[in-house]
Amino acid sequence: MSAENMEVRWYRAQFSSVVHLYREGKDQYPEQMSEYRGRTEFLKEGLADGRVALRIGNIRLSNSGLYACFFRSEFSYQEAALELQVSVSGTNPLISIEGYQDGGIQMVCRSGGWYPEPQSLWKDLKGQPLPSLPGKCFRDENGLFQTESVLIVTENSNQNLTCTIRNNILNEEEVSSVYIADSFFPKVSHVTVIRLSLNLLVLGFFIPLLIYCLRKQHKEKDSLRCKLKDFEEKYLAGFVLRKAGRFAVNVTLDQETAHPELWVSKNLKSVKCADITGEQPKDLDIVDSYRCVLGSERFNSGRHYWEVELKNKTMWHLGVSAESENRERYKSIAPEDGYWAIRLWNGEYKALSTPRTTITVETKPTRVGIFLDYEAGELSFYNLSDDSHIYTFRYSFPGTLRPFFSPGIHGSKEDAPLTICPVIDWQ
Repeated sequence: MSAENMEVRWYRAQFSSVVHLYREGKDQYPEQMSEYRGRTEFLKEGLADGRVALRIGNIRLSNSGLYACFFRSEFSYQEAALELQVSVSGTNPLISIEGYQDGGIQMVCRSGGWYPEPQSLWKDLKGQPLPSLPGKCFRDENGLFQTESVLIVTENSNQNLTCTIRNNILNEEEVSSVYIADSFFPKVSHVTVIRLSLNLLVLGFFIPLLIYCLRKQHKEKDSLRCKLKDFEEKYLAGFVLRKAGRFAVNVTLDQETAHPELWVSKNLKSVKCADITGEQPKDLDIVDSYRCVLGSERFNSGRHYWEVELKNKTMWHLGVSAESENRERYKSIAPEDGYWAIRLWNGEYKALSTPRTTITVETKPTRVGIFLDYEAGELSFYNLSDDSHIYTFRYSFPGTLRPFFSPGIHGSKEDAPLTICPVIDWQ
């Protein structure tokens, strides 16, 4: 339907964090966040057909993250969420000769100005990958990545080389080529060759036997190491959980911080998305767009542990939030904005660090344990379905923290709630 007479609001983490606002048939700039002023253009060509688009100019790394597009007419409202990924292609690779190493020439390929971390690859003249030493990648003062890749070239190896730096998100790459002449390679004297040959003849008798013994010993050690590693991970996670249980706290939900489209149980232990087709909330500005709710408890010291039942939910956020009277300050779920959380979104588990960290779990968690050690600066998550460790944030927390819960962004009658569970005391 036509959106010409509707309110169309693009915003970030909170409803009041306005990126661009169209209302009463024209753009409204007074409510726009200062960082987007002069950088947005609302495209109105498709308004009559219900299509809207927002162009953001002079894009920055800080613009990455979740955005929401909100429509509101006199009779109804609706919104959608999307994630913006910011990506930058960097400079053309610079290849240099750094010296001699392991009987060959050490080649270094450098490039800068990339985001996110690029892929670095050496290739021969036919485009086949060449084995190289582990590369280095670090961020500069602008938050962009600088990369270094090292290749050892010998006289008998391919001397026509290319270094490729690739941005997989943009599907773009920068390539530089070099040819190494024979005169650059160190020469070996005939005396050295004769001595080396004699040594190899002597060692040739013992090497096969030594290799056999070492391989047998290595296989036995690898098998034992794998068993020990599995046992240690399982034992240590279980030990930490039993220790954490001694610091269990009775967490309850703070109804006053709940998003209008959330339903909170009377005992303040469960929360779920309400049916979004119901009555329109009176005040959409009280909390952010993640449909979240905070715990009533506040932590600024000590150790604290609580557990949350997930059942078969397909979307959720769990963690802690920094307390502030000005929630406008928190624009996205990330440590620099006062959130330390993990999530399940579109079937993928992630720690909402900067940058995001993908988490691999062997068993789908139906119940998660959360352990906060404030003085140590650690917030840990555990999968109680198999007593395994999920992820740990390490951070110098800036003040008072509160438990943070979000059951998702879609509400339905069949949607399962997030439920704070009683903790078993293993002491």
